[in-house]
Amino acid sequence: MPTTPERSPEEGDTLTRRLATLWGVILLVCGVILALQLRHGLPTDTRLTAMLPEDRQSPLIERAADQLSTGFEERFVLALTSPSLRTDTESLARQLERTTANAQDNGSPLLDDLDWRDTDLAVEDPHDLLGDYRYRLLTDDLRNAIDDDGGESLVDPALRRLFSPAGDPQPVDDPFGLLDAWLDERDGSRIQAHDGLLTVENNGQRHALLIGRLSSHPYDPATQQALTRTLTTFMSHHPDTTLMRSGLVFHAAAGAEQAKREITTIGLGALTGLIIILLAVFRSPRVLLHLLLPLATGLLFALPLTLLIFGRLHLLTLAFGASLIGIAIDYALHLQCHRASQDSRWPIRSLLPGLTLGLISSLMAYLAQALTPLPGLRQMAVFAALGLTGAWLTVILWLSRFKLPACPHTRTLAERLWRWTTPRRQLVPSVAAAAAALLILISASSLTVDDSLQLLNPSPTSLLEEEQRVQQLMDSDTGNRFFVVEASTEGELLSRLADLGSTLTTWQDEGTSLDYDSLTRNVPPYERQDANLARVNTLYGEPLETLVQRADLPEATLERARSRLSDVPRLDLSYWLSTPLGELQQRLWLGETDNDGVAATLAISNVEDATLDGRLTELADRHESVRYVNRADHLSGLLALWREHIAWWVTLAIAALVPIMIWRYRLQAWRVLTPPVGAILGVLALFALTGTPLNVFSQLGLLLVLGIGLDAGIFSVEHARRPSAWLAITLSTLSSILAFGLLSFSKTPALHYMGLSCLTGLAIVWLLVPWSRPKAASLHRETAYVD
Repeated sequence: MPTTPERSPEEGDTLTRRLATLWGVILLVCGVILALQLRHGLPTDTRLTAMLPEDRQSPLIERAADQLSTGFEERFVLALTSPSLRTDTESLARQLERTTANAQDNGSPLLDDLDWRDTDLAVEDPHDLLGDYRYRLLTDDLRNAIDDDGGESLVDPALRRLFSPAGDPQPVDDPFGLLDAWLDERDGSRIQAHDGLLTVENNGQRHALLIGRLSSHPYDPATQQALTRTLTTFMSHHPDTTLMRSGLVFHAAAGAEQAKREITTIGLGALTGLIIILLAVFRSPRVLLHLLLPLATGLLFALPLTLLIFGRLHLLTLAFGASLIGIAIDYALHLQCHRASQDSRWPIRSLLPGLTLGLISSLMAYLAQALTPLPGLRQMAVFAALGLTGAWLTVILWLSRFKLPACPHTRTLAERLWRWTTPRRQLVPSVAAAAAALLILISASSLTVDDSLQLLNPSPTSLLEEEQRVQQLMDSDTGNRFFVVEASTEGELLSRLADLGSTLTTWQDEGTSLDYDSLTRNVPPYERQDANLARVNTLYGEPLETLVQRADLPEATLERARSRLSDVPRLDLSYWLSTPLGELQQRLWLGETDNDGVAATLAISNVEDATLDGRLTELADRHESVRYVNRADHLSGLLALWREHIAWWVTLAIAALVPIMIWRYRLQAWRVLTPPVGAILGVLALFALTGTPLNVFSQLGLLLVLGIGLDAGIFSVEHARRPSAWLAITLSTLSSILAFGLLSFSKTPALHYMGLSCLTGLAIVWLLVPWSRPKAASLHRETAYVD
């Protein structure tokens, strides 16, 4: 029988060199692709809603939320109180107008616009804009008066108005002052003109308002620094002045400042500690640089390919995906620790099974998320899988070929660590199973969850309180609560909006705190406009004759006034929204929908309790094609959905790994799974016992624990008799604790919970490995491989 000739070492080395060269070419191509992709900046997506499953996303709701926030991102509001209100307000306004976004660029102003004078918000005369429609616009009081007595009760007020010195009589166009009444009722703004300023008054305290629009994005560091510097300088020279701030730019600046502090403390501290530890173990800067090479190549491989697949990269993917790729340093640590215990250059063949199985297990754990309906999780899974694969290829094809110094001190340290940490007794399956059952029982009975949006908000409490006080002063909605109303025609849409508004007005009359903004407050439904015109025709009968006679007006006035009622146009949405008066309500108009209908939003504000929130939900359920959206609950639900999907799919991934581990390790498979599974159960139980809530970010930390734990379990069984393997596991765990566990000290809630999971979980992994590591005797007897 012919036999296949064995490949000579020279042929194998030639193949490895070719593969290493090919890998270098692939990375070079990735670098070129990435450079082309970054020509106009990294295409990122910061919307949390992008994480929603596509079949559950409502494009209309997302469009409504985006439009309600349109214009607010670049805008900010300052509320100033001072004994010298006029002087100090003008001083601050002048300083802001002179400020540039870049101190070295005098031609780039910080602001596109700043409103602070009482004339800054003036618009075209509303009488000119709405004069043609006045006979279709009646207040509730006018409608009721005409319905009650035909309008006779309106004659005396009209007479007083005609002969009032302060009035602006229009005996022909509007003898009853219909349009003035309509405009007065809709002038609900709390902003008042005072001493040439825009002001609001609250509890006897007058605040001057400065409303600015940034010339660049609020996340631009130069913009944040310029605005913060100007306000700080102003306050230092005006100690008697109180200044409250509202606007995304202030929250972004606070987050950036906090990030800088934490990078300086936590980040640099962790990096310094990691460098010191690795230098202390390997005694070589060259080794240190080579250990970081897999991480760099993994990112270079993953980033352009993920962008090619998804088009945009979510910032959470970049942050957490990069941390998952951090597992890649584990491969390099095992390589270098084993090299130190052998020769400076040695075949990687003995490590290849463990490295390969470690990669496969991590890929299964992360790619399980790619099967979820959550786009964000799919993107994170693909990013992490590509990065881990790239790092693994770098270790196998490149690092194994490099001649690096192997310090004898490393072998001595590994042997001492082995002696100090090896327990006298080993963990047995029955004890492990009992402990797991106890941890599951504790977690199931006491673990709580937290999906609140506070996890995403790093702003200090003082700034949040300022934001809320300014919003209350201006009585403005935040776009967090709204109805989405759909209809087949514009007229039907206005009718449905009016029905909702009628109910909300009734609630207001009953003392409810809520307020609302609807298109029908300015554009009545068409059938109501027609009914209003009919009422005005009634009013222009006997009541108008009485008014003309009692005012001693010429007889021609009567006919001229009545002639105005012919061919009165309807006030429609397109005209209203095109006027300066309607600009502020453009955010409420959603336009055409995918089903050839039209839609609009009705914004809600001042909802102070959950009971009222429930009534709003019930109100929407009673109306056709109406949905109530609580933005905070909507996004909290997203976080909950994300958390649940991570839990289920990671559980399935672990279940899928069990038969693979049994096939490879037979009766020793439980020892491989004990560190990662025990660490996850341990973290959940500790959270339950300490009252720490579980959230999506702590679960993302557990993904890192799972990856490190799987690698630790695999190598502790593959190389149970090698102290170098235990040193590599220790260094991998310690480096990950420094890199990610120290995030538990972050003041940013999301990073804090992720770091807390990593800190406790990785510590448990390290503690469990010596207890679950097999003895040499059982290794030969119960496994199908030889170390």
